Amino acid sequence: MNNLLQQLQSLLTKKSHGGGNGGLNDMLAPGALGGLAGLLIASKKSRKLLTEYGGKALIIGGGAAAGAVLWNKYKQRVRDTHQADAGFGELQTPADQRAERLVTALVFAAKSDGHIDDRERAAIERSIHESGYGQEAEALIQKAINRPLDPAWLAADVKNEEEALELYFLSCAAIDVDHFMERSYLTALGDALKIPQDVRDGIENDLREQKARIPAE
Repeated sequence: MNNLLQQLQSLLTKKSHGGGNGGLNDMLAPGALGGLAGLLIASKKSRKLLTEYGGKALIIGGGAAAGAVLWNKYKQRVRDTHQADAGFGELQTPADQRAERLVTALVFAAKSDGHIDDRERAAIERSIHESGYGQEAEALIQKAINRPLDPAWLAADVKNEEEALELYFLSCAAIDVDHFMERSYLTALGDALKIPQDVRDGIENDLREQKARIPAE
């Protein structure tokens, strides 16, 4: 699983080329998405898992238990389930759109238990504004908060097995399943991405083991 984590690091720690103009690239700079996870995700262990690998990066390789052979097997299993989908695996989503999808996935993960009330939403919006992500990033996060929880929509423009796996992996990392709504959300997302059950189980078991190794505060 290190291979995926390294790719996520490259994607999510993309440096801004605009020099602090408040655009989406500024939100993708090291530390920005890790900070976003801290603002949105309630579970302390999930927050630590999403930030501890690289300190300033959202996710970085080196902590996952599954190796490249197993991850390649996961990719092949997902590829097999999409054989009837014309063009699947032949294209890639542009990096900025891919990052937008993962930011939305973080917001959806935070909403998956149905417990973002008006007070919590106001606190999140205030914290995001004070964090200085910029107008474009704030608009993206606001749109994701306003959008009804829709895993099928989130998965709709995934173009290959890497993107399917990264979306499911990040969502699982951000959610501690202790409510039937969270389980229902992950099940619906896995179904929409056509991820086989054994692959879902492998990812969730690996993440569960990693979270179990995080010391309690």
